[in-house]
Amino acid sequence: MHFYERQASDPAWLIRAAEFHGHLGPWLIVGAMVGNDAVTRLDTHGHWLIDVTCSMPTDRHRPPFTCVLDGLQASSGATMGKCNLHLVWQPERYGYDWPAVAVVRSADRGLPAAGVLYKPLPALRKILDGLTPDRLEPLSRELAGRKVADLFQVEPVDGSDATTKASH
Repeated sequence: MHFYERQASDPAWLIRAAEFHGHLGPWLIVGAMVGNDAVTRLDTHGHWLIDVTCSMPTDRHRPPFTCVLDGLQASSGATMGKCNLHLVWQPERYGYDWPAVAVVRSADRGLPAAGVLYKPLPALRKILDGLTPDRLEPLSRELAGRKVADLFQVEPVDGSDATTKASH
């Protein structure tokens, strides 16, 4: 197993995610990018005020695909322990055969509940399908430099779909 070796050019969010996860991999980066983007897009601090659901097809409920969860935890603050990070084995939930992530913000500071859904675009699927073990770190850093809009279809989801445990 290869452990994370920090580079001077690594942004703080990538360092946080890689140190949390233990190494640098593209699925970790995918999760961290989604979490970072959702927290910004939904104008929230994350942690207690969001609910994150990763809908994972049954044939992908194993590493490296599930590494997306660690990226989501490190970037959004939603965790399995707080019960606001969920992994569901339902590809039909969003009609998609690849991991899709929905992030919903609870009503807060006068803002209504709101959410976004992230679906990998064909460009990201092609990158991840072509992954080889020797390219883990270089590809991860390459992905980290990309824009979310180039890698994901992002669409609004109903904020009332949340199972947020904001009362913790």
